[in-house]
Amino acid sequence: MRRLAGLVFGLFFLSSAYADNKTTLHDFRFWSSPDRTRIVIDVDPGVRFSINQKNSQFTLGIRNAKILKDTYKKLFFTDQRIKKTRIKRDGTTYQFKFKLHGQYQIKSYTLKPNDKYRYNRLVVDLYDQKNQAVKKAKIKTPTIQQRATKIILIDPGHGGEDPGAIGYKHSKEKRITLSIAKKLAKKINTTKGMKAILTRRGDYYVGLTKRIRIAQANKASLFVSIHADAVKSRRAHGASVYTLSDRGGSTKFARRLEASQNTADQFGVKQRLNNKDQYLNKILWDLSRKDRNTQSQKLGVKILEQLKKIGHLHKKTPQKAGFVVLKTPAIPSILVETAFISNPKEEERLNNNKEQDKIANAIYQGIINFYK
Repeated sequence: MRRLAGLVFGLFFLSSAYADNKTTLHDFRFWSSPDRTRIVIDVDPGVRFSINQKNSQFTLGIRNAKILKDTYKKLFFTDQRIKKTRIKRDGTTYQFKFKLHGQYQIKSYTLKPNDKYRYNRLVVDLYDQKNQAVKKAKIKTPTIQQRATKIILIDPGHGGEDPGAIGYKHSKEKRITLSIAKKLAKKINTTKGMKAILTRRGDYYVGLTKRIRIAQANKASLFVSIHADAVKSRRAHGASVYTLSDRGGSTKFARRLEASQNTADQFGVKQRLNNKDQYLNKILWDLSRKDRNTQSQKLGVKILEQLKKIGHLHKKTPQKAGFVVLKTPAIPSILVETAFISNPKEEERLNNNKEQDKIANAIYQGIINFYK
């Protein structure tokens, strides 16, 4: 009898403890891109969830959860895929019912905390069905008119879950790079015989190797990735340009930049970015890489000449680093660090519309001079 009473008491104690051990939903974020919508929820470790998809609706169930008041307000998101969001509580389980505009492929997984995010994250992606074949699609042969047009692939660094560097006054690199990239694209698109294509046009993340594939699919002539760096010292200032080093960064500073720019899995893009990656190895051993590197160096010099006219240079000559986005076969590729967002004065400059236009124009003039 005592054993039975002890067992009952023990079960009651465990169930009470479990009831108190709730998963807090700290934050909700949504990102929309041309091929998917991403739902990100900041959660405690050990979150237990389920996904049930039926026709044009899917339900995300999270067991033993509690929602913060400020978090609740962020749930009701709509875009080209999510038509309406409803919340239903079933005991200790929250049911998030998403009514959709169509049927989508749904993938989900969790991510651990990192230097950008303090909580675990539950990630749910809604992919367009028609875009699943994009990776396998063959690259079409360009027409005579297309071959005569120089395609400039402009890559605004970071985006979506990846904010990039954070400024002294909390400016986000991803927003600054997109703004400058759009200004640069506008200048290029008003130039006869040239056309600009952006790797992203909004606040969403594009995988590093996908940026390379976008350049290849569009038969790009040049690849220009735009960034704004940050370091611990507020005194560091000036612009710099990087070209590809097959062996990695030539300086400690360059290697630190590599580590920050090449990290992808912490933002929910599960891809391996190491020397064993067959796709990237194929790029590295491309027969035309020497010519590409020479042309990249020339492009970098031309752009630095123009950036020098509008501000200080952190490095007067193109530097070398093993940035993944620069590993585009046969295409001259550079990464421009426009300024230090960690420097209060340069952060203010980077957020200024006129200064952004000056930076965009300097890069544009460098590209024009490269082709002369």
